[in-house]
Amino acid sequence: MFDTLKVDLRRNLQDYAPCGTLKRLALCLTLNSTQALMLIRFQFWCARHHFPTLFAAKLLFWFFKIEISKYAHIGPGLRLPHPMGLIIAPNVIIGPDCDIYADVRLVLAHGAKEGPQIGRHVFLGDGAKVVGHVSVGDHAIIGVSSVVTRDVPAHATAVGIPAKVITEHNDREADTR
Repeated sequence: MFDTLKVDLRRNLQDYAPCGTLKRLALCLTLNSTQALMLIRFQFWCARHHFPTLFAAKLLFWFFKIEISKYAHIGPGLRLPHPMGLIIAPNVIIGPDCDIYADVRLVLAHGAKEGPQIGRHVFLGDGAKVVGHVSVGDHAIIGVSSVVTRDVPAHATAVGIPAKVITEHNDREADTR
């Protein structure tokens, strides 16, 4: 838990890198994104060790309106710049180093048991929805308020309702730090 949380915190504080250790500690304790990440990782730790997850889940919901299933899998380096209104269903797989903005929904289709599979270093804009057993490739960009119902290839940019791929190659891979 602590190794994954450390990677998450480092990625969320990367914009504040030039500041000192004390200021980064203060940011860690006061930023909504870091508080939400700590609760998310605590919820997964409780689930993995067969402790009740209700306390962490309720705090996430009360403070951030975030609902994350304890059966979802989220890789290290998750970045939540605006952690409000996030919903992640069971059996959703999120790869490492993803950016997820406010009101994103990663949900199951009606009657499906498998959820979306999000690749590495994917950007999900505000209000984006990924529905059903679809996969979003590595370094993909899902635009604001887009609804993804089909697979999105790696390095692609998808926008609209339903989401359509508008470019097959974006520069997201060059943005990695």
